[in-house]
Amino acid sequence: MKKRQLRRNKNKFKRVSLAFFGLVIILAGALFLFLPKGTTSVTKNNDKKTSSISISTSNSSISDSGKQVIYPTIYITGSGGDISSIEPLVTRLLPMEKAGQKPLVLLANIKKNYELKVQGQISKDAQYPMIEFGTVAKTDSGALFSAGLQKAVSYLVDHYQVPWINLVGYSSGGTGAVYYMIDTAEKSSFPPVNKYFSLEGEYNDVTNLVAGEGLTDVLENGPLIKTAMYNYIADNYTKISSKTQMMFLEGDFDTEKQTDSAIPWADSFSIYHLFKKNGNEIAITLYPTKYRHSKDPTNPVVAKYVKNFLYGTP
Repeated sequence: MKKRQLRRNKNKFKRVSLAFFGLVIILAGALFLFLPKGTTSVTKNNDKKTSSISISTSNSSISDSGKQVIYPTIYITGSGGDISSIEPLVTRLLPMEKAGQKPLVLLANIKKNYELKVQGQISKDAQYPMIEFGTVAKTDSGALFSAGLQKAVSYLVDHYQVPWINLVGYSSGGTGAVYYMIDTAEKSSFPPVNKYFSLEGEYNDVTNLVAGEGLTDVLENGPLIKTAMYNYIADNYTKISSKTQMMFLEGDFDTEKQTDSAIPWADSFSIYHLFKKNGNEIAITLYPTKYRHSKDPTNPVVAKYVKNFLYGTP
């Protein structure tokens, strides 16, 4: 009797075990299906002292000073200067709850001492407004972008209560975003940057890999050829808060040439190792695309990555 009972118990245990492992396999398969396509690497900051900036927000849209409280995301255009390159992305994202129906447009004219032109307004119920930023004139200078952005953010701070901002830098706008974070890091009048999203950003003056160099080498140690653009970031990146969360998205348009059609992968990912060393929570993603670099802001896949990273929505 005891032997029969033992056999029954063993058979029952086997059935339960098989059912459990079957459930695990099903769940794993489901997770695989719903993960975004593309190659992603994530480095998390596990230091509790430098955890990500709190995203808790005030329930009130008006501060004690009487100013409207906003947590804006600034979408920075590419080298063309006007907002036409970044506008399609914002159009895909709006309307969004608490973000309003239309973006506010801020144009800092780099040819006229950063004269600021404001188009539109932030609605009273928009706590998370989207801001489109342009430099009016063409430029790929990180310094000029940074100065213009400082003028734009100063305008926001003067007219609103701004606890923190998010930045989205497209192409040369990515250069400007990182320069801005460096240049304002020690200026208390500027709000901290909560999250930074790099959309095919330029950080090493469109520099390709050289003979004997691989993308893995760049990710681990940085590029062999270092331009003045890259060196400014490499010399100053430690000024940027390790609490700023970052994502670098790059298109796999031409796998053989390792490019999004304009910016080499080695350029767009050239500063990854710096912020990994800095302790930032940072993700890099290479996604398959048929869109060329100039058209990537129109890509619905890009919009999904932005929404997921910045707003936590699919």
